[in-house]
Amino acid sequence: MKFFLDANISDRLARILEIFDVENQIRALSDEFAPNTPDVEWLGTLARESEKSAVLCGDGRILRNRAEAQVLRESGLTMFVLAPGWMNLRWEDQAWKMLKTWPRIVDNALKVRRPSIFRVPVSGDKVEFLFFTAELPKR
Repeated sequence: MKFFLDANISDRLARILEIFDVENQIRALSDEFAPNTPDVEWLGTLARESEKSAVLCGDGRILRNRAEAQVLRESGLTMFVLAPGWMNLRWEDQAWKMLKTWPRIVDNALKVRRPSIFRVPVSGDKVEFLFFTAELPKR
């Protein structure tokens, strides 16, 4: 399976996940897009790929922005949104917490029958189902 990490998540974390997870493909935004690529553009590009990626997003505001949420709703993508607090962690804490949680992220991405949105809390290693992507609430 392919996992795509958005611009809010360090490329260094993508490299660590590539080493840790040899069964899945991990891509950082900078692997394929310019750093200033609008979210609606890269989401649309990922949506058009024949093999859908699961997206790991460091900024939950993407779910509240009308244009971004509309593209996501229509994308057929599964997304894992890091809960507030992840981006405030020191780099080394963020890295070990992600490695601890990664097996649950992968497991949920592989088991989901419909594109879905999940939340990844800062504490613990659980992943919480929020809703199906197509049912992302309109704001």
